[in-house]
Amino acid sequence: MYTNVMNSHQYMKTAVSTTIFSFFLALLLSSCGDSANTLDEKPFEEQAISAKEKIKRALNTDYLAKIGFSEDEQTFLQEVYQLRNNEPFWMNDSTSTSLGIKMKKVFIQAEVLGVPAKRHTYPKTQNFVQDELANTMRFAQIVNDLKKGVIDFESKKKKPVSTVPADDVPTLISFDETIDLRPQFLKYSVQDSNYTVLGKGLIHLMDTYPMDTSTFKVRSIKIDTAESIKLATKALISKGYLQSDSDTAAMFAALKEFQIQNGLKPDGVIGKYTSKALNESTVHRRDRIILAMDKIRSHEAFPEKYIRINIPEYKLRFYINDSLKSDHNIVVGKDENQTPELTSKLNRIVAYPYWNVPYSISSKEILPAAKVNSGYFERHNYKIYRDGELVDPLSVEWKKIRQNAFPFRVVQDPGRTNSLGIIKFNFPNTHSVYFHDTPSKSLFSADVRAYSHGCMRTQNPVDLATRILERDVRGRKVNDVMIPDSLDSIMARGENYTIPLLDPIPVYIEYVTVARVGDQMVTHIDIYGRDEEYLKIMRE
Repeated sequence: MYTNVMNSHQYMKTAVSTTIFSFFLALLLSSCGDSANTLDEKPFEEQAISAKEKIKRALNTDYLAKIGFSEDEQTFLQEVYQLRNNEPFWMNDSTSTSLGIKMKKVFIQAEVLGVPAKRHTYPKTQNFVQDELANTMRFAQIVNDLKKGVIDFESKKKKPVSTVPADDVPTLISFDETIDLRPQFLKYSVQDSNYTVLGKGLIHLMDTYPMDTSTFKVRSIKIDTAESIKLATKALISKGYLQSDSDTAAMFAALKEFQIQNGLKPDGVIGKYTSKALNESTVHRRDRIILAMDKIRSHEAFPEKYIRINIPEYKLRFYINDSLKSDHNIVVGKDENQTPELTSKLNRIVAYPYWNVPYSISSKEILPAAKVNSGYFERHNYKIYRDGELVDPLSVEWKKIRQNAFPFRVVQDPGRTNSLGIIKFNFPNTHSVYFHDTPSKSLFSADVRAYSHGCMRTQNPVDLATRILERDVRGRKVNDVMIPDSLDSIMARGENYTIPLLDPIPVYIEYVTVARVGDQMVTHIDIYGRDEEYLKIMRE
């Protein structure tokens, strides 16, 4: 009995000891286990592993999706880094490189590179590894936009966001981080001096002036002088051209600088078009610059020889091998007679042309004048025809002729008073427009030159014809007009004469409201309001 009690006591003692030992062992193991878990649960971005290993782990699909990358973006990033064995571009083992930090700042405000705002929103990254991936993704997408453009101008739709090929990324990433990174992105787009000036001008605008969204209701000084000056001053302060405590002299100096930047005569007068420019917000102006850059980079390559007309700039330029050979001011169509955008080929130059007056002008403008005085036709060298037969204007009872039933074809004889002047340039098009001389020379001195019925009146057109004919060569054949019978002698005869071109010249009539003047950018008035359609597409 005693023995059994003792044995039982010994058993209990042993069991308790065993239990206590097991408890402490479990506690120790549990503690060790917690330490191990703490190490395992520490984010890999913070672990003492190589940058390549961190990239490898970050390319996990779940991790990429958590950052906000789409499936296509995930596949692209995986391909890019697989090609370089997970070697990073913008980070080292423990942090972002200085290039990576600078690049993130650029991408957060990507519109400064010439792409629409909000098209490339930078993801909400939490650490330098995520910044690495975001920088690479945004770089590939933005550079693709800079190369191919954002808007499809034929379909009038915005192109989907895409990337450059994955295997191109390593060779494309090339920057001198000792200087501003932003102008260096210009190398990825079309190599065009106009584009370069606009790109640098955009950076300057965004660095110099606040991106103000305010619009104004400035009206011409002719309507209310005091109110016009008051609102113009408010607009200039808002746009960053003027300090709030500036005096009147400073205000007008700032206004003149603003006029220069907007392609207007710097006269300090708050007229119709200066008011229109002041009423535009700086953000809207910025977006027009981006649109202009997109039009340039989306344009087909120009040929060796071509003529380019830019409607809002009121300019015609003749180029050969990217060298400017002739530069001319032009007058374009009024708002109700807008000059169209088109592409054609100049195939004939006509000395002392006849003017076949369009029906709209004959019925709406000439008929009212004829009703007042039938001698109008003779005074302006017009002849009228009906069914091909010449008609004496004095024999017509003009007061009985209705505008919507005008039965005559009106032709103006050649001469210096002809509305087409002494020379015109023909190119086939469905709009029946051309560029030509004009007897109304004074309009070329205006800053905004929208006065015609749609054709383009050209300053110094004989000089342009001379430049064209001097270089009109096809193979070894030279246009014989310039050899036995020069253009000067043709013009001296004062007779109608058509000169066919051996090598027709491509003509581009375009509408780009921001342009280069020397090494400066100028934003011109959107005279026909055509930018708005594309700005809406850009913002979608």
